[in-house]
Amino acid sequence: MTMPLKSFALAILCAASLCAPIANAQFYDRSRTEAEIALEQADKRMADAKAMRDKSNAACTKKDGKACYSLGELYRLGQGGPQDLTLAAKAYKQACDVKNAKGCAGLAYLTNHGRGVSQDLPKARTLYEKSCELGEVSGCAALGNMLYTGTGGAKNVPRGTELLTQACDRKDIWACDQLVKLGASSTERRRAKDFFR
Repeated sequence: MTMPLKSFALAILCAASLCAPIANAQFYDRSRTEAEIALEQADKRMADAKAMRDKSNAACTKKDGKACYSLGELYRLGQGGPQDLTLAAKAYKQACDVKNAKGCAGLAYLTNHGRGVSQDLPKARTLYEKSCELGEVSGCAALGNMLYTGTGGAKNVPRGTELLTQACDRKDIWACDQLVKLGASSTERRRAKDFFR
């Protein structure tokens, strides 16, 4: 090797050895463990959810249906504080009272299953109907299921099938699944199965 080439090679090696500690420090910094980082991220998510809960609560008191629905979801899921299904039902009711379709569906679900409120199947059916009339596809699917099975009122298989089919057509996976599970007409079962392909 000639002298200039040796000098160049030595310079490259020196530069690489000087950069190595910097690169290693970047990838191997263990000043915080993965658990500490995860806890920090969880604390931030909790603080964000708490702030969202507070913001939604303030807006809900001003009869903002979307905020009331959001507040109900936060209470139902236990985000931003402890889970409280009674407060979730109250928030969903406030949303439904100002014609928020998702709020009506949320309250119907809790009422149907007796979570946070007393189970009342006819009332759940009425709430799902209101939700459906306001355009919430999940409300239409649930109402269709209740009509098909005669839950909470008179059985009406044709209307139940119609609502479940419409909800399935609008990409509600649960409605498509129910068409298959309930053994709806072969045409509807085939359409639901096609949806899952």
